Amino acid sequence: MPADGDYGKGRRKSLNPGRIVEEALTLVDQSGLDGLTTRALGRQLGVDPTAIYRHFRSKDELLAAMADRIIGSSDGERLAIADHDGSPRGQLRNVCLRLRRAVLTHPTMTAIVVHRPSQGAHSRALTEHALGVLRRAGLGDDGAARAYQVLMSFTLGHAMLAAPYAAQDAAQASAELEAIHSTYTSLPASHYPNTAAVAPYLCGTLDEQFSYGLDRLLDGLGVEVSQPETGG
Repeated sequence: MPADGDYGKGRRKSLNPGRIVEEALTLVDQSGLDGLTTRALGRQLGVDPTAIYRHFRSKDELLAAMADRIIGSSDGERLAIADHDGSPRGQLRNVCLRLRRAVLTHPTMTAIVVHRPSQGAHSRALTEHALGVLRRAGLGDDGAARAYQVLMSFTLGHAMLAAPYAAQDAAQASAELEAIHSTYTSLPASHYPNTAAVAPYLCGTLDEQFSYGLDRLLDGLGVEVSQPETGG
């Protein structure tokens, strides 16, 4: 670790907002939100910490930019979903699946993404795209707005539920989920007949639970959303 005054040695790269955000995300992934300090970020970047304030006036502003970058990553090819069929329903399903996956790539940031509505360019672009699909699918302006809010609430809310497991290694997360499932299957049918009856089906993964819920939401939006787009 460099001593004070040695921030720039050996790491001379131009400093810009994009690089700061990327390094800040790396730092948070490694050390959590508490580890995101200007001093630690300066070391990560190889610059004097005061240089960060030339691009971001506060930590809050930096966190907002980080959240927007995460939302923007949901449009990347690496997050492509195989069953995207080009229909309005397929496009909406794709948006929600990719957004949730992008958020869970940085699980420590999930609460920031969810609780801080971002006004960044990526967030605005996602909103514009989803609303456009809903309107072209035949929903009126009021219906499109309500449908968008419901889909985003479900997607980001489920990401909040999944984030603690995404932050763990796969074996630990699997063990904790299995313990929850075992609680259901061990309940006596004499006292909990309904739970005992459905217990074998309460063992789906969080990804499976999300896909099922998303499909039921899309079903509830109506026939128009399930039909392919026509020209125009």
